[in-house]
Amino acid sequence: MAAQSALGLFRTSPRFAWLMGAFTLYALSLGAREITRLGYIADSIEGEFGIGVVATIFALFLAVSNVFAGRLMDARDPRPFLVGSLVVSGALSAANAWALQRGPMSLGWLLATTTLEAITFGVATPSLLKVQAAVVPPESRGAAETVNILRNGVGAALGTVVAGVIGDDVATLVVAGALCAATGAVTSAIVAPVSIPASASGRRGLRDLVSAVRSRPPLQRTVTIDLVLAAVLPTQVVALVIVDLDAPEIATLAFTASLLGVLAGRLTLTVTGLSGSPTRRLRVAFLGFTAISILATPALIGGWIIDRPALVAVVLFTGSATISFAQSLPIAILQQQVPDEFRGSLSGAMNAARSTLIGVAAVAFTVLTYVHNSAALAGAVSASLVLGYLVAGRFRGLTASADRVGRSTEAG
Repeated sequence: MAAQSALGLFRTSPRFAWLMGAFTLYALSLGAREITRLGYIADSIEGEFGIGVVATIFALFLAVSNVFAGRLMDARDPRPFLVGSLVVSGALSAANAWALQRGPMSLGWLLATTTLEAITFGVATPSLLKVQAAVVPPESRGAAETVNILRNGVGAALGTVVAGVIGDDVATLVVAGALCAATGAVTSAIVAPVSIPASASGRRGLRDLVSAVRSRPPLQRTVTIDLVLAAVLPTQVVALVIVDLDAPEIATLAFTASLLGVLAGRLTLTVTGLSGSPTRRLRVAFLGFTAISILATPALIGGWIIDRPALVAVVLFTGSATISFAQSLPIAILQQQVPDEFRGSLSGAMNAARSTLIGVAAVAFTVLTYVHNSAALAGAVSASLVLGYLVAGRFRGLTASADRVGRSTEAG
């Protein structure tokens, strides 16, 4: 049976449509909270130390919780963990609102709540993927993930707008907590009738997981390409260039164009689905971004691109769209290929690996920009992209066909 399009999936799997609607509210909450987080950390701890420490703590506990939660979701019913993570997330938002109302937060409070937020997010992600796969047909799990990726981006973008409209950190956190509570309540009703049998594989170790992936060549190829892209596709480049060039006057334009580009890339993947040749589509997107990066190097050396805001907007929109599409495609394919018995384990491990690789690359590019300049950054990004393309074998062998697909327990 052919995989359905995203729109067809909404018609045939109304439970999935409701689930995505509910979690759009959750993504909105996350986007709003991220805006307030930067503000209250900067107010509580002077300088960049606080932001760096909090970001590191969040990334560390998110990676660890993803690994353990992923295994747990395979061995247990993920539904109570999914709803519970939403409830705890809402309570943490309310607690931060209470603390912020009393004055600047202490470092201890920030680290404690950040750790708990990272853990709840690490539990929510693999548990959602398990539930999501259970409410759509097996042949449509890749299409379902394209929708999930899109709703996360749209919700987070709307959340930043909501935070800006409210204009008050305490009120924004209260609203974010309420959105989490609403998501939890709706999700509880949506998933109540869904049957998700546990698997003994949730008790297996990392070695067993690696062996299971290696025994399925299409899945192994997807995992390899996914990790290579996480290592070489750059993040925070726009911010680094703006800071290096001391050009705050284009910051709003740059970030807006980048955000719209990300949404355009994800929307393109959602509309087109996993049809056609994944290898060809990934090559076009990846090489398109590589070309933009290579051309940016002399432009930054010459210093003339900053004086052309329209060109900046076009370049950043196009680059963000291509990089977003390239990042999302193998993630969606992975959810189509992975069997249910270790979906949670592999999803959690991949989330942890991606965040670790992205973090290491971000630190390396930041240091490079600090020591040299944004032109050196563009050159290094170009070199890493070419190297990644070669290491990934030019993305040959990528396929949306599952080597083995677990049975769906419900299709609507």
